[in-house]
Amino acid sequence: MKHIAKFLVLLLAVVFYTGCTPEEKDLFGDSSANRLTNTLQAEKTLLCTPKNGWIMEYYPSSTQQYGGYNMWASFAADGSVKVMSEIYGTGTVKTSLYSLKQSAGAVLSFDTYNEVMHYFSDPANPDGIGAAGKGMEGDFEFTVLKAKADSVVLKGKKTGSVILMKALADNQSGSDYIASIIAAKAKFKFTTYKYVVNKDTIPVTSSNRNLTFTYKKDGSTVSVLAPYIVTPTGYKFYSPLTINGVTVTDLTYQNTGGDESFTPVNGVAAKLIVVYPPINQQLISGNWYFAYSGLSSLGKTDWDYAKTNGFDVIGEELYYAYLGKFSTGQYGFCFNSSGYTGALIYNYTLIANNQVKLTFTNSGAGDGVWYYSNAKFNYLINPLGTSTVRTFTLTTDDMKHPTWIKLTDNANANNTITLYKSGVAWPYDK
Repeated sequence: MKHIAKFLVLLLAVVFYTGCTPEEKDLFGDSSANRLTNTLQAEKTLLCTPKNGWIMEYYPSSTQQYGGYNMWASFAADGSVKVMSEIYGTGTVKTSLYSLKQSAGAVLSFDTYNEVMHYFSDPANPDGIGAAGKGMEGDFEFTVLKAKADSVVLKGKKTGSVILMKALADNQSGSDYIASIIAAKAKFKFTTYKYVVNKDTIPVTSSNRNLTFTYKKDGSTVSVLAPYIVTPTGYKFYSPLTINGVTVTDLTYQNTGGDESFTPVNGVAAKLIVVYPPINQQLISGNWYFAYSGLSSLGKTDWDYAKTNGFDVIGEELYYAYLGKFSTGQYGFCFNSSGYTGALIYNYTLIANNQVKLTFTNSGAGDGVWYYSNAKFNYLINPLGTSTVRTFTLTTDDMKHPTWIKLTDNANANNTITLYKSGVAWPYDK
């Protein structure tokens, strides 16, 4: 019993001593909520620090099918952000609100509508790019993967596309940088190249800021798609491009005695050489847009009929139309009517260097057949030929950098169609 009594006294002493000691020190130093708040505040301060803002290398779409675009963003401590892009130019700066919040990591969100930023995510893209209800499928919410004073790496919450933000130097303004991109774009209007690497020469085509490299590997034909963004001095790939064991990330443009090419910044033995194909090859390798003003009187009569008896009847309007490749890869008359896309398919034959024969296949892609049968689209394509196979002679303003190509019907010189390299929205109004 004495031993038991001594044990109980000792136990009570321990309990009494423990209960009277100060609270145990927090091993983490602060609550998780406070730590998170501090982290978000630190990242907000980082975003607001560069006095000239950031350049965003923005890639819409989970597949980067539209390539990359340069945007400038300047964040303020009051939660506002100014945005400018190469699409709208230096004369358009839009202000909206942003926030940093927690959602499985810090998330940068452009909270209110911003015409410049949301150009890439608007389901009805202002220029009619992308499928109906999807647009270019871009992001306006981004997970912050890495944040440093001079660079921030973001990941689109919807697309998963990785976006790099670079802090501008104190001696360079956002408008200066965007202006340099616009100037580079005006210079780099190339559609065809050849890539020389390890003594191999590989044909390369360009569309929607994607370079397609096609070559033989182990007896099979391989096509490598390389999304890129325009820089002030050349191209930068979304991810490193490796062909024949040679890896390239950035290319610098050079013009030596009229020979134009792009060389790797890292100095590896490779070169992307600009090729100027004949005008008929340039026609079929790109997308060339229709405008009502570019039609002869014969074509305008057909298009007038299609508008009155087709578009007006179904209550739609033509967002754009071009001669080129549809998303399925088929060639023909491609269109977007009030968000619905389709194509009427043509076969083509190149003749000499300046002629093309177009043959309508009586088939379509997407919503093409429906519009042909129900909305008088047979009249829209009549200048190109429906039941009649037409051969056209091509002329242009510049054999190296054409901004338009004129098709003149060999069988009827009064039937002409002028197509434009730059996208034409609402062609009936142009």
